[in-house]
Amino acid sequence: MSPVNSRQALPDRLRGAALLGIVVVNAAFLGISADGFTTESIQGSVNRVTAFLVIVLAQGKFYLLFSFLFGYSASFILRDNSQPNRRRYLRRLLVLFLFGLVHAVFFFFGDILIAYSILGLLLFALSRLSDRALRRWAIAVFSTAVVLLVIIALLLAVFPDDSASGSASGLLDQALTTGTFTDAALARLEALPSILFGGFFLQGPMAFAAFILGLRASRAQLLSQPSDHLSLWRSCARWGLAVGLPLQVVAGTLQVNALATGGGLFSPAGAFGLALGFCTAPILTAGYVGTVALLLARRPGFMSFTAPAGRMSLTVYIGESVLMSLLYCGYGLGFFGQWGAFAVVLSGIVTWALLSLVAWQWMKRFDQGPLEKIAALGTGKSNPATEA
Repeated sequence: MSPVNSRQALPDRLRGAALLGIVVVNAAFLGISADGFTTESIQGSVNRVTAFLVIVLAQGKFYLLFSFLFGYSASFILRDNSQPNRRRYLRRLLVLFLFGLVHAVFFFFGDILIAYSILGLLLFALSRLSDRALRRWAIAVFSTAVVLLVIIALLLAVFPDDSASGSASGLLDQALTTGTFTDAALARLEALPSILFGGFFLQGPMAFAAFILGLRASRAQLLSQPSDHLSLWRSCARWGLAVGLPLQVVAGTLQVNALATGGGLFSPAGAFGLALGFCTAPILTAGYVGTVALLLARRPGFMSFTAPAGRMSLTVYIGESVLMSLLYCGYGLGFFGQWGAFAVVLSGIVTWALLSLVAWQWMKRFDQGPLEKIAALGTGKSNPATEA
């Protein structure tokens, strides 16, 4: 394998896999309720096990992986501090913001692109720091994220199940269930400020820490030549899985039990499970990256089927929401709130598989996805083969 191909292999395949994890988590919010899994949706052992597996294996892990890869890819622009390149990076953030706004209003209120565009400005400000300074920033931001999550958990435990929040999610659910395309868009737009605000506190700091680590990983060429860092990947795989997985099992058990008993995730046990899950998610995410890197170093063809989706991740990410919204919303097939956890999560997996197949065929003919091509018109992006 040539150095260029090796450089492209691991980031693209991880990104494609992250898109599966993201849609598996988003499926509950797209197809069950604006609050995600509900007591009714996990009735029965199959549905309950499905929700448990999603929480343990995917929730909070793959958006971190996606964030890490965002920082990794951004470094290919930020390493050149010339004025044209800096403008190009800022235009890229503006394009992401616009895509995110359209995505959030018309398809899925849980969009991450808006947050990425804002956090990307902070990454731009840190991009010229030394490796040592970046490491300190990552530790500080991660620590801040943990503190915020603990505070949120305590507040939810002391003031459980805020009626105003429940009312807001109920109105959104109603619009998604029976409303027209315009009704649903207006409901998402109305809910967007509170969702963005809450998301920034819940996930923003952790995502930004992943940005910084991705930038640092690019400087160290950790993903470009995985076979040169086998010791690191072994440690990530060993400790990430051995420590991260048991902690996630505890977090998942608390959350599923809280849902099953009707207390909900805003009950004391549910809130503690949420905080524990998000605080320890980076450990399991590191385990995933280490495992894939080790397997790719031994078998260059490992997970090659995820690479095309990874190369056109913007198209696939938004495409997942478009297809799922057409399946569930009232202006589409109208299955919102009617299926249990298993069926909804399965629909997310099928959606990812379908779009991955489309990506496989598309990338045989073109060097960019359709939305990536549109984004390139606004950013002046160079040949995509030069970037991870």
